[in-house]
Amino acid sequence: MQNNLKSKKLTRRIEYSADDMYSLVADVEKYPFFVPACKSLEVLKKSKDGNLVRIDAVMEVGYGFLNEFFTSHITLNEEKFTIEVINNDGPFRRLNNYWQFNDTESGSEIIFEIDFIAKNSFTGKIINLMFERVFSKYIYAFENRANELYN
Repeated sequence: MQNNLKSKKLTRRIEYSADDMYSLVADVEKYPFFVPACKSLEVLKKSKDGNLVRIDAVMEVGYGFLNEFFTSHITLNEEKFTIEVINNDGPFRRLNNYWQFNDTESGSEIIFEIDFIAKNSFTGKIINLMFERVFSKYIYAFENRANELYN
């Protein structure tokens, strides 16, 4: 079986606090309003245990003629300002992403990591081809959303 792991890590400084940026990214139900290709998101289950919030959600993504659903298992750590997302259905054999938010003197530093293996399908091949373009649009969508909310 082929292992076509794609991964990317981005560190970015932004003028908003770690708390503000964590809150923005943790508010997954708002993704359809600003995340590229996110057509809908439905929270299936949400639970809180101390500083951890666990969410299971189904996201519908569409780009052009492609339309897919996949389930995300999200762990929010309110104390450490981290968000971990694990998906293993839809067009992916594996899709993990991780966010970390750290305060700095002039705002915050955001660390975002993503790695995935697309299924060997037509959609998976398209996802592999479009990874770089979609990745950069995704990051800028969160920055633009922060500018809308916090300016």
